[in-house]
Amino acid sequence: MSNDNDKFRHSKRLHKEESAIQRQVDILKHYVSETHPQLKQPHRLSKKHGMNCGNPSCILCANPRKVFKDLTIQEKRFNQNIDDDNDRHSNGVKRNDEKNIL
Repeated sequence: MSNDNDKFRHSKRLHKEESAIQRQVDILKHYVSETHPQLKQPHRLSKKHGMNCGNPSCILCANPRKVFKDLTIQEKRFNQNIDDDNDRHSNGVKRNDEKNIL
């Protein structure tokens, strides 16, 4: 028992999915030749970006931390302050110094 509102929602959902696939196909066509295997099966791009080749060693698709052997920002921050005591309040007072103030 479907009414016009349900039919409209269904058609809108299908149109949205087809539009997203077409956008990814257009992106892929801009960067690769017309004989690319993903262009023959455009619905593979429904849940994947057009520029994602899926190769883990590719510079564009891979994790930059593993490709360039660089540390993350959090790791750099941790290594930078490893000698300092990080146990501080928001006002900059160390916890041990706080006991002496009271």
